[in-house]
Amino acid sequence: METHARRAVHLGHLHPDRHPAKQTLGAPGARRRGELHHRQRADRGAQGKMMIDLGTEIADPDRYGWKAHYLSLLAKEGYTVPEAWALAPDQAVDMDELDLDLPYAVRSSGLAEDAQSGSYAGHFSTHLDVRGAGNVRSAIDAVRASAAGEMRMGVVVQRMVESPVLSGVGFSCHPLTLDRHTATVSYVRGLGGGLVSGTQAGHDVEVRMPDGVVVAGEWPVATEALGRITDALVHLDDLLGQPVDIEWCLTRSGELVLLQLRPVVLPEPMVQDLDSPEAFAGLPSMIAAHSKLALRADAIRLGVPMSTARAVLATCHRDLPTLPPLAAGDRSAGRSVVLLHPTHLEGKVVREFAQDCSTDVEFFVRGCQRYAIRQYPHQAGSARSVAHTLHRGLERGAIACVIEQEILHAYATGIIRGMAGTYLVEVALGHFVPKGNVATSTFVLSHDLRITHHSYARQSKAYHFINGHVVVESPPYEPLEMADADLRRLVQVLRPVLAARPGAALEFGLLGQPGSLQPYMIDVADGDRDADPMSTADVARGVVSSGLAAGPVIDLRESRTRDDLNTHLYDAAIEGAASTLNPSIYIARQASVDLLPIVRACHPASGFIFEQASVLAHLPVILRERGVAAITMSESSIDALVRRGGPLAIDTGERQMVMPLEESSA
Repeated sequence: METHARRAVHLGHLHPDRHPAKQTLGAPGARRRGELHHRQRADRGAQGKMMIDLGTEIADPDRYGWKAHYLSLLAKEGYTVPEAWALAPDQAVDMDELDLDLPYAVRSSGLAEDAQSGSYAGHFSTHLDVRGAGNVRSAIDAVRASAAGEMRMGVVVQRMVESPVLSGVGFSCHPLTLDRHTATVSYVRGLGGGLVSGTQAGHDVEVRMPDGVVVAGEWPVATEALGRITDALVHLDDLLGQPVDIEWCLTRSGELVLLQLRPVVLPEPMVQDLDSPEAFAGLPSMIAAHSKLALRADAIRLGVPMSTARAVLATCHRDLPTLPPLAAGDRSAGRSVVLLHPTHLEGKVVREFAQDCSTDVEFFVRGCQRYAIRQYPHQAGSARSVAHTLHRGLERGAIACVIEQEILHAYATGIIRGMAGTYLVEVALGHFVPKGNVATSTFVLSHDLRITHHSYARQSKAYHFINGHVVVESPPYEPLEMADADLRRLVQVLRPVLAARPGAALEFGLLGQPGSLQPYMIDVADGDRDADPMSTADVARGVVSSGLAAGPVIDLRESRTRDDLNTHLYDAAIEGAASTLNPSIYIARQASVDLLPIVRACHPASGFIFEQASVLAHLPVILRERGVAAITMSESSIDALVRRGGPLAIDTGERQMVMPLEESSA
């Protein structure tokens, strides 16, 4: 599988079939290459007493360590590397090979150092600018002693690069996110010992790998040199089949010299059932920090119910882990498979729904005009969805992780949020409440669980899961019922997480029948704790997002108007130009996520009027984050405004929140 898009390598020295003569960094006469000399070296090497020349031999990592192995691999690939020799543990240095008037670096090459399972970066001694036989021997002894019995210690004796212009390190991926579309190069002027040891701050440059464009930082010399570094990263990444980390320097003549190569250490592939606090401790930190996993960890710690789930992690250089069976529960309605890392691909969350049994759902809904299947899951079940989603993640990152979660057959779902001493609950029959595609009923409970406000909405449709299929029911078979006891139980069950996460909005589900509904937590809905706070009174008045707005009316309830506006936004994006939208008042039937392109592009002085809106759903959160005013009104009131014509003004702080613009100006 092609796991990542890489920048085209164009320098001839990166291609084995076009290698020039191998270049080494050394003084003329520093090496003796006579036939007798090679025969003597071979004889002594066979006896295990002779160090090897990394410019002419590939070092066995089991004998000389991985650092020596990768240095010899760099030389074989035709890169300019300093002259270097490797000593196996307990092997003596051959001073006849060295020009003792020149400076050397004496470096560790532990047999487990710089391996795929661990780098041991900075663990062992490195001695720079070593001259003279006695000092070389002392440095070798000191490097071996630094192992302190942790591993068998090989040693590399390497010519120093004197007075480089720049020195640094380079990663063929982003070092934190492991994004393989971003190379990171860090540099200092002169020698780079302080940079790799952490005593000297470097300057970071991020390069977009598909085209080599610098996206962050400044490069101080000719960009051609940076291109050669990133080309090397591309080639070596492909050579090792995973992200790499190199040390490099630029000489005064502009030559790129590579000093070290090692693979970026990746976590082991795993399948982790998420059923205990200990399960999360076993996940890599960048994965465990994801909001879905952090919420689940909180729920388990606080005893809040959720559906069963497991995390599956894969890396770019290993086969996908084997998935053991995950039996479906009595209330299972399918599986959800979501890519957690990378978190987005092309700006979108990657999610698939999957079956967990062989039920013929199409037969179940065929002939019933109230049901229609909106999405078909993969027939092969969740294992196929997990594999497909992981492969998509590995196209972008060096590691990929998904969460496979059981979808429960919920009577209703909703969103709850604590606000100003009260609890705001929005709930609807079926699933997909945060998408804003269904009308929600609203309830407000006081801190002591009294119901202080309720407003039932008439749903024209409801979305359900049946064995992984998304099925729309229109009209719903029955209206939503929420007994006071159901609402109190909901708050009581979820209150521990709401207390632990002030300002968060939680998506929940309800199992069973009205009067005895059992709540469980699904996910974190988009939160907007940094936006202007809203009160219960605002919700009751129809405020969706506080603010002021004014402009002509654009009625998005008319499909042609909406299509024309989306075409305009698409053309503006393709041309790379900023949107030219003027302040306007947009009217829509519901605050659904398919309005996001307009919300993102609209003028900040614009406003929205909806026939219906879930205050806690995704789109209203974005409106509040952007400070765009939005309200709800009845269909008849909106129609009356449209018939009157002319521009409108919105002021959510006024009792009459919308009026003709000329009246508001007066």
